[in-house]
Amino acid sequence: MKSPANNTITIATVLMAISLNMSISNIGFASEDEITDPIKHGEQAHQNHCYKCHSDDVYTRENRFVKSIDALSKQVVRCKEGSDIPWFDEDADAVVQFLNKKYYRF
Repeated sequence: MKSPANNTITIATVLMAISLNMSISNIGFASEDEITDPIKHGEQAHQNHCYKCHSDDVYTRENRFVKSIDALSKQVVRCKEGSDIPWFDEDADAVVQFLNKKYYRF
């Protein structure tokens, strides 16, 4: 039989795991079924991650190399993978939609 101290540790560990799981789930990542407004979702994901590396200047500079929606999608995936951003494909697609609407208009 386990002592009460062991049970307390087990319960505390479980509660910490639940709390961590709830915190992670509130970061803003979602599966396709949960995204009701992809532009807003993309904007939030962009604010949470993309601004860590660069500002809006990368989208508005005269010599930008993204010249199509396909190139934009590939660049977002490169940034996601290069920065180890834990997005689902739907999150990256939402960022592409947001960037296209705000800056590129392909």
